[in-house]
Amino acid sequence: MGRSNLPSISIIVPTKNRRGTLRDLLDSLTQLDYDWSKMEVIIVDGDREGRVEEIASEYPFIIVKDEGTGLNKARNIGVKRATHEIVAFTDDDCIVPRDWALKIAESFSDPSIGFVGGRVIGYYKGRLLSDYIEETIIPMMPRFEEKAMITKKLDLLNLPAGCNMSFRRDVLEKINLFDDRITYGFDDLESVERVLNAGFKVLLNPEVRVFHRHRTKLAEFLSLNFRYGRGGALHLLAKRSKGRLSQWILKYLIGVLSGLGFIFLLFVAALITGLHLLMGIALGLLVSPWPILVGLYARRLKNRRMSKVLIYPIIDILRGLAFTAGALYQFLISAFKGR
Repeated sequence: MGRSNLPSISIIVPTKNRRGTLRDLLDSLTQLDYDWSKMEVIIVDGDREGRVEEIASEYPFIIVKDEGTGLNKARNIGVKRATHEIVAFTDDDCIVPRDWALKIAESFSDPSIGFVGGRVIGYYKGRLLSDYIEETIIPMMPRFEEKAMITKKLDLLNLPAGCNMSFRRDVLEKINLFDDRITYGFDDLESVERVLNAGFKVLLNPEVRVFHRHRTKLAEFLSLNFRYGRGGALHLLAKRSKGRLSQWILKYLIGVLSGLGFIFLLFVAALITGLHLLMGIALGLLVSPWPILVGLYARRLKNRRMSKVLIYPIIDILRGLAFTAGALYQFLISAFKGR
């Protein structure tokens, strides 16, 4: 596809509380190697204190105000303001390479493609949590190394990420934009599932890259996964177990809660009966995920650093518990509000 035939692109950046990293993203967007007569950048500003606007106004971009009430609401505001054929999304803690827009445009050469997802590469190298996100056996960010065309069902081990996704605007409008009932997490993925259900193809292209500042502090990381759990619960409440993504979330929560419930009952039985055997079984089941995960990391990690082999399983477990706690919290909040 010659450059003169490439589609026009609206780049949408929802932003609220990351003023410290926003400028780096905006600087990288100004360096994009693309025809600027066919491109626009829309900053959806959810910062009520005006500091985002102060930074963004230094750049030749469009600024649209938002009340900061949810990421999908901000995305929808950006889409409604967009005027071009393709709408591309990235986040305010990312940096895009010069060829990002070009690779996105080239990826839509097939008119049946409704969505393009790209790779997300860690910006910080050598920091434990950032490395974990890149290397965990339970992926948090897309890692596909080859192009993949999806026509029916999402691959749950190769899910795209909201900080590097693009839609044909008419396809996004056809599926009624993003579902603003879903916040905290899974807000992006359910829209991709609806693109597939509408009969369009999804392309995962590793050449479409962004660099992302992964969380490097454990408290922030666990808080993020807690919010993902809240998003998973909201997804189930909104979609009522429809779709593969809903089924995966439901099965995960049922599995974890069933396991924890069984262990809890064993502890209670041990305390009531005084049987040390029951207490030993309960403790064994409680710690059993750690050695299993240690064995998996020992086989799969390329560098096999002992510290990572031993620590990554602990992070996996804490991450899973934070997700589950977030889901339970959201179910309780939603039930209370529904009364």
